[in-house]
Amino acid sequence: MPKRSSKVKVWPPIRYHAPRSSYVVDVGTKLSAKDPETGIRKRVREYFKTKAEAETYAEQCRAKLKNQGISGFKLSRLEQVDAEEALKILSGKASLVDASRYFMKFNNLPSPDLNIESLVDEFLKYKISATLSPNLKSNSARTIKDYQHRLGLLSKAFGVTLINRFSHQEFLDWIQVRGDVRGLTRTTKALFSYACDKGYIPENPIKGKIPSLKIEKPSILKDDQWRSLVVTALETQDHKISDRGEPINLLAWVVLGLWCGLRPEAELRRLEWSDVNIDEGFVNISDDWKVAIGRHVTIPECAKILLKKCVSKKGKVVSERNFRKRWEWLRKSAGIINDWDHDIMRHTYASMHYAYFGDKRLIESELGHCNSSMLRHYINHGAKMKKKSASFFEFGLKG
Repeated sequence: MPKRSSKVKVWPPIRYHAPRSSYVVDVGTKLSAKDPETGIRKRVREYFKTKAEAETYAEQCRAKLKNQGISGFKLSRLEQVDAEEALKILSGKASLVDASRYFMKFNNLPSPDLNIESLVDEFLKYKISATLSPNLKSNSARTIKDYQHRLGLLSKAFGVTLINRFSHQEFLDWIQVRGDVRGLTRTTKALFSYACDKGYIPENPIKGKIPSLKIEKPSILKDDQWRSLVVTALETQDHKISDRGEPINLLAWVVLGLWCGLRPEAELRRLEWSDVNIDEGFVNISDDWKVAIGRHVTIPECAKILLKKCVSKKGKVVSERNFRKRWEWLRKSAGIINDWDHDIMRHTYASMHYAYFGDKRLIESELGHCNSSMLRHYINHGAKMKKKSASFFEFGLKG
């Protein structure tokens, strides 16, 4: 049996294949064309009885790569014939690439490598110029901002994708993950309508019926869970995990998360006690934070009582020292370490607030949202929520 050939750095590699008693030349997948039905590149391997035949084929592959580049492997036979005929006509005058560029320039066509990022930049400049020009259809500042935000997301996800390669299906897959079906569909369709009007592409890839987004109800804390969390936070304010450790002191974190629905990282972690006005009953959220417009969030009566019991009301509401260890210890002590989602206190607040007050506009304002569609991701509303919400907002007020 011939010895197995050693690894070589020259492409394509040649190896001895014992089961077939032959030599295999592994061309790989990057040089092969995509299957028109599956869109998958097939790995190319060729088998030869002798090593000399394998080396001859490998040399042919290297010559083909050198002469035609990677694209030479991707052309069909018909395309190769067409290119060769075109080159005969251009012989001694110009290259096929030069002819293509001249044709596109003469017919005012875009570069074939126009990608989505470039299209988005061009489209936004057009929209802004239309706003500034009295002769073009004006767009409001809010509309421009909406285009910038949503098309920025599109550009971030598909920036390098060529506009003539962007498919309806990959767009559907993306918006289902993003969640903003209606808004992203509207702005993306407008973007590609612009591309069609400019003659960049023959038709808009965003077409057909867009399926409705399936929204799962958010997780919220059960009655025994939020009660246990509050009581544990109240009773362990001065408790230390170790002799030199920071006191747990997370009562304010729990109360403001549950009864004010503040964002845990973007708002609660930044909050100073000077932003919390217990007597007048509101928390001031700075407009320098996550939201563009600052707001006042109402502190319910039950939360006022609990906040007054906090052992410290100076500096930051939540000390950063060993915060995650303290927070994990508190949740574990309250018995809910395994059922925790990042925004579960915020979701609990939104669900209880809507069930208790029944006012969508009010909860939008309290949460700091600009539209009601976002509420679908925050509110879990069931048949027994009215009774549960009364118990939630009346906690500690009776007896």
